[in-house]
Amino acid sequence: MNTHCDVAVIGAGPAGCAAAIALRRAGVGSVVLIDAGDGQRPRYGESLPPATGLLLHALGVADAFAALNVRRCIGNASSWGAQTLGYNDFLFDPHGPGWQVDRRDFDAFLLQQARSGGTSVRLHTRLESASDADPDGLRLRLRSHGAALTTLHARFAVDASGQRARLAQALGAERVTGDRLVCLAALLPVDTTSRLGQRSLLEAVDYGWWYAAPLTSGEAIVVLATDAAVLREQRLQEPARWSARLAQTHHIGATVGWMRRAPPYCLSTRQARSARLSHCCGAHWLAIGDAASSYDPLSSQGVHKALADALAAAPRICAVLERHQDTAVMEQAQQMLARFEGYQRMREHFYRQEARWLDAPFWRRRRAAQIPAPPPTDHSPIKTHRMNVSP
Repeated sequence: MNTHCDVAVIGAGPAGCAAAIALRRAGVGSVVLIDAGDGQRPRYGESLPPATGLLLHALGVADAFAALNVRRCIGNASSWGAQTLGYNDFLFDPHGPGWQVDRRDFDAFLLQQARSGGTSVRLHTRLESASDADPDGLRLRLRSHGAALTTLHARFAVDASGQRARLAQALGAERVTGDRLVCLAALLPVDTTSRLGQRSLLEAVDYGWWYAAPLTSGEAIVVLATDAAVLREQRLQEPARWSARLAQTHHIGATVGWMRRAPPYCLSTRQARSARLSHCCGAHWLAIGDAASSYDPLSSQGVHKALADALAAAPRICAVLERHQDTAVMEQAQQMLARFEGYQRMREHFYRQEARWLDAPFWRRRRAAQIPAPPPTDHSPIKTHRMNVSP
């Protein structure tokens, strides 16, 4: 097993795989992709906006993606601010329709593309600690399947480990959160009465909002987004209570056409907080995707943002490796933070469009949950020398 590499990428989700693909396409000699899992963890379905096709093309994987015959998404319908449905179709989008992907299949596709491009992949491997005391790069302490610790010396590292931001937090960055949004999802069989078609569907309720979208498998992903406090108070993590609430919706329950099928079924729960890092880069490292900043699922920007960050990072990392231009990654870090501020303004505007339940705890918290902007930073060379063991 190699003990040195040019770039180590922590996390084999869309951001990490895309970074590995882009780095290899840019000519980086040795890229190691590290992930604690095996790619089989249950994932949500996710909508990809039409413009994501441009990013897949830039990564060189558009043709292979097209061969997967992923279900197209022609737009969305929403009951937001009113009980009636409004429609936003992609009919006139210059990039064509979007896609509704099964995240586990999509992540596996990107991982295979990274492997095919020459990336060394280490699954079942956990980052235990990191040190940036070496002026020539990082020392990463890794553990595989309970084996003894090993050390990987990387000239540069990318944190694509999602909201946990394992590398960034090991090197002193802090996670700054603005709310406690939680999503509970289930894959439901869709019967012949379903009117879901090729659209995703969004419906606001007094305790949060519901989302549903069809998948290529013939199932539908149905998601409830609410506050952690509301979840506990109403015990919505219980399938019977979750499904009872779904049955009370005006649109989604009937549209999916699942009502004749009774629970129980498996509910998947995950944090969906809006959050960012206190700083997104340091000596020999950069955080991208959800590791750098995570958005409300309403934005439908998770995968798109991950791919865009990876594509933007690759040439900047090459500049660091070839010319020791630390400012290249610092500029991207500043751009990602500025983009997060823009996202917060858009998120606030969207939530304020729903005014039917102004006094309900969920909607009151949405109006208050803003993360302050970080203090301005200069573009002087990065110098941090610390070692932190990740939690």
